Amino acid sequence: MQSSSEKSGISISPSAVIATIATIYFTKKTWHGMPRWLKKHINASDADKENKTEGTDSSENGDFDLSNPSTIFEKAKLMLDLVDQKIDDVMPDHLPNTKILASLLGTVHLYEEMETSIPHHREKFYREVSEGDVSKQDLCGLVQKMEYADWAYDDHRADLKDKLEKMSFDLLRFDQSTEPGRVGHYIAINHVEKVVLIGLKGTSTISDVLTDIMGDGADYYLESPFDENYTSKQIRAHEGILTAALTMADETQKLIEKLFLPCKYRVLITGHSLGAGTACLLGLLLRSRISALRGDCKEYLEVFAFAPPPVLNYDAALACAPFITSVVNNSDIVPRMSLPNLVTLHKLFLKVHHKQEEKGLLASPYALAKDLIKVDDEFIMPYEELSDFYKEIHKNEDVRGEDSLFVPGRVIVLCPIGEEREKGEDKSSKDAVDDFLGVIGNGSMEMLKRVEPYLSLFADHLGASYIAHLKAASKDCESTTV
Repeated sequence: MQSSSEKSGISISPSAVIATIATIYFTKKTWHGMPRWLKKHINASDADKENKTEGTDSSENGDFDLSNPSTIFEKAKLMLDLVDQKIDDVMPDHLPNTKILASLLGTVHLYEEMETSIPHHREKFYREVSEGDVSKQDLCGLVQKMEYADWAYDDHRADLKDKLEKMSFDLLRFDQSTEPGRVGHYIAINHVEKVVLIGLKGTSTISDVLTDIMGDGADYYLESPFDENYTSKQIRAHEGILTAALTMADETQKLIEKLFLPCKYRVLITGHSLGAGTACLLGLLLRSRISALRGDCKEYLEVFAFAPPPVLNYDAALACAPFITSVVNNSDIVPRMSLPNLVTLHKLFLKVHHKQEEKGLLASPYALAKDLIKVDDEFIMPYEELSDFYKEIHKNEDVRGEDSLFVPGRVIVLCPIGEEREKGEDKSSKDAVDDFLGVIGNGSMEMLKRVEPYLSLFADHLGASYIAHLKAASKDCESTTV
């Protein structure tokens, strides 16, 4: 008896059946593993796109809609191309990558040698370029607020709910869905202290990375000036993070304006890393949109940002001091990741390369890497020469240039108190420095206008490191407020 396929003259081989099943299986797997924002774009109809509203404050604003993947990757490419262009303007074409790597390692070695051989130089420098040491009042409560920011990384609603309840907060909203231009977050309320807490999550997904990468400065026109010390309606901000802040402002404005403020609830916004940058711009947008937050209720909004990237133009960043407190931990690279700082860092690489040539120290990158933790008496350049290099770089800088963005608000920078070590001692055998101090100023302080290439520059960005160093800096302080 013939099969239906044989009767119709169609021959179906077993391999074709297997290939079809495998294709369906892997297509399904790929679809389920695809980010939700990308699925949403694929499913969107042309009519949906045409009817989509942007939720901006002014018709003068550009396109802050990041729902289209082609727009996202175009903006990311433009930013990366800009970085490449700025660096290419500094580094000679003939310098091979191995020499650049050698100069990078030599720069790290120089900084580590200074940290060990001149243990108090950074502590002294931080105090000289700041407004002074942080008062105990400024330090009180920072550990708890950093923990609030860290809780935004929780993946499980039940775990977050338990932590909040121990602090007398009820969880109102838990949103971990992220897409480019949007951050995960939670909203909680404390009826005893009358506080609304908004915790914004930092970078933890590829969508967050795309938001970070779209770091070009974008002009934005506010509904109203956000502070009496900044009368302009125009700001310039990190485009990706501004987009995330606009989304959060659209979703929370009515709740704050129509419910929480009339009931005299304070709004506390906190975040770490990407979440910190979003928190700063969200606070600014809410003050611009809600007149009460600039008037009778201006003390009802506070932002605590831990490890924020540079997100705001110079004058606006300084004007945020009444309501934003930003915290930078030691040599954390993220608050120093501005385009001018990257250019300065590559100029330093070039200077170190020339010093390596003069001294005949052009060893292989592997040999230099092995020497990173060794301490000797021969610096590749004296500390004074390095200081003069930075002074010359900053002598003619334009803080209001279109590429210049800053950490907003009052800025607290944590720094280890120097500890003497024996010459030639291997630093890896020493425990971490226990004592920290904090200095205060703004986002244009000299230590924030350079990348500090210590070995700890990435570890210092971690939330656990912020908590540990804040505890060390505020160990004699007792907080009594939320």
